[in-house]
Amino acid sequence: MLSSILLPLAEWPHASHALDYAFWLACRAGVHIHALVVINVKSFEIPVLGTADGFMPSVVSPPVAESQALLDDLTKHARERIERFARICEEKGIPCSTEVRTGIPAEVIVREAAAHDIIVMSRVGYTRAGMADDKAVDPLVSGVIRGSIRPVLVAGKAFPAKGTVGRIMVAYDGSVHAVRALSVAVELSAHAGVECHLVTVAADEGAGREILAPAESFLYHHAVTPVKRVVIGSKPSEVLCDVADEVRPDILIMGAYGHSPIREVLFGSTTERVLSHCEATVILQS
Repeated sequence: MLSSILLPLAEWPHASHALDYAFWLACRAGVHIHALVVINVKSFEIPVLGTADGFMPSVVSPPVAESQALLDDLTKHARERIERFARICEEKGIPCSTEVRTGIPAEVIVREAAAHDIIVMSRVGYTRAGMADDKAVDPLVSGVIRGSIRPVLVAGKAFPAKGTVGRIMVAYDGSVHAVRALSVAVELSAHAGVECHLVTVAADEGAGREILAPAESFLYHHAVTPVKRVVIGSKPSEVLCDVADEVRPDILIMGAYGHSPIREVLFGSTTERVLSHCEATVILQS
């Protein structure tokens, strides 16, 4: 049962869509949202050109006075974000807590995630590099997905206009990550009126049905009757976004980074392609 949500809070207005999904997840009594802003310690480093023998470091710290002034400014900005979030929660009657920490953001978030059931993130708005292109995904998001033991919801362009999530799509390939993601599908399907679509990409119909069989049984055992679909193909990364465009789910659920890092470098990652090419909100389970 979902009891606690970790919300790494992005810059406004990028945070708004993630908030909508966090509030939807928290609509049942007893669900708590913990908002976190991490001040990046890398902000206090100045890149320099090192010598050939490596004697000079690649980064140095600025003078203490400048560092303190920068920390004070970043802390003030972080608290403004946190306070705005707390006011919204108070207006909606949603229990929340807030925290500002200093460290390496991905590492702090991944450690903190152990205390919560799910992480909800914006697509962009955490680093300047991630805000340069609306179609890009902030580098922090990928780092958190790779390291987190908890599922990570990455908010899409906008929350459904109808005001609630009505359809989820589960992309299932039989991997251990996809198996773990089924528990998330069950949790979301417990919301009234949510329709579940179970999809796999396979070489032929028979192979696809064999892949889907255990997932279908798991969902049935938890009182969820999915709409099944086998898509014929050999490259899920090129197919899933097209299927999502057709099914038009409010949330797409899938396992994350199911292949080895070497295979990802050589052949690409389904996770990265879905994040960069699919506008749907995605929940990824490592």
